[in-house]
Amino acid sequence: MFKKVSAAVALCAFIVGVVGILPLQAAEKIDVRKVAEDLGQFLLSTRRIVASLVDVINTEGAKVDEPLPGGAASTFKGIIPAYMGRVIGEDFFKKTGIRMKQTTLGKGEFGPRNVYNTPDEWEKEVLTRFYEPSYPKGKGYGEEQDMEGKKVYRYALPLYIEKPCLKCHGDPKTSPTGDGKDISGKPMENYVEGDVRGAISIIIPLEERLGT
Repeated sequence: MFKKVSAAVALCAFIVGVVGILPLQAAEKIDVRKVAEDLGQFLLSTRRIVASLVDVINTEGAKVDEPLPGGAASTFKGIIPAYMGRVIGEDFFKKTGIRMKQTTLGKGEFGPRNVYNTPDEWEKEVLTRFYEPSYPKGKGYGEEQDMEGKKVYRYALPLYIEKPCLKCHGDPKTSPTGDGKDISGKPMENYVEGDVRGAISIIIPLEERLGT
C-alpha cells in the first residue's frame, strides 16, 4: 500500500533544502527517513551555534566574531542549547505537526535536567543502544510505529558531548560559581568530550494514501 507524508512533511522538506514548493504528488516520493535525518541535523546545528555563542550572549557589550570585552559584567540570560532546542521544537510542532525533542537518560545519579526531556519507552530503548560502545558513532535509528492509532515515523539522532558543552556538563571542579554547578545553577555531571549525552527525537506523522 502506498503511503504519503502529510503536508507538514512537505513543508519540512522545503525547510531542509528542497527547492521550491512541493506539490502533493512530489510529497508522495519524499524519503521520510532522510527528512527526519535532516531535521535532526538542523536542530543539532542550532544547538552548536548557540553553544558557541553562550559567552557572547551573557557578556555585556560582547559582539559576535570579536574578543570578549575585558572586565565586562556577565549575566546568565537563559539562552542555552537545551532551551533553544525545546522552544524551536515546540514552535515547529505547532506549525507542522512534526515533533522535534531533545531527550537523555542522564548520567549516573543525574537524570534529565528538565522534565520535558524525559524519554518515553521507545526513546529509552534507542538511547540504551546509543550508549553501547559497539554502536556506530553518529548513526541514527528510525522505524515506523503505531502511536495512538496512527502511523508515524520515529527517528533518533545521537547527541555527543562536544567541547563547548563542557562549560555546563563537564568537570564540577571547573564550575564558574565554585560550587560544582554551571551558569544555570544545575549540577555539572562530569561528562568528557565524546560521551553520549542523549538524542534528538523526531516523530513524523504518516497517513495512508486516500482511496487505497
